[in-house]
Amino acid sequence: MPQSAESSILLREAGLRPTSARRRVLSSLQTAGRSLSHRELVDLLRGLDRVTIFRSLKNLKKARLVHSVQGIDRTLRYFINPAEKRGCPGGHPHFLCLACGGMSCLSDQQIAIVRVPRGAEVRGKQLLVYGVCPSCASSKRARPAPRTNRGETK
Repeated sequence: MPQSAESSILLREAGLRPTSARRRVLSSLQTAGRSLSHRELVDLLRGLDRVTIFRSLKNLKKARLVHSVQGIDRTLRYFINPAEKRGCPGGHPHFLCLACGGMSCLSDQQIAIVRVPRGAEVRGKQLLVYGVCPSCASSKRARPAPRTNRGETK
């Protein structure tokens, strides 16, 4: 089945209208096979403005078709949720490579249960493990200097 048709079906099943923008964003995440930032999607999806892409990501996230993780660089990266995880987006740790910036789901593991104060409403949780991925470690890429919150190097 072509990617666009598959995206349309997923969007309808999630109760979303399969607009061209939503189909293109969802298809791009499916095709990439890795996380993509908003900036990467803007560069990839010529003809769609950044606000339309942002709104599409927001709707896809609300419909639990994607989840996002904020890296130590404060960049949100978006992941497609596999069908079996649609009821529970995220809920697992992620690994961020400090050399290439790639992020991957560690979906075979779960984040520990955390007890919060009685009456508190949890809006999200994430566990980010960072280091150097096997590919970068084997190629001995230099690790970039850590960045501060303002993007400067230390």
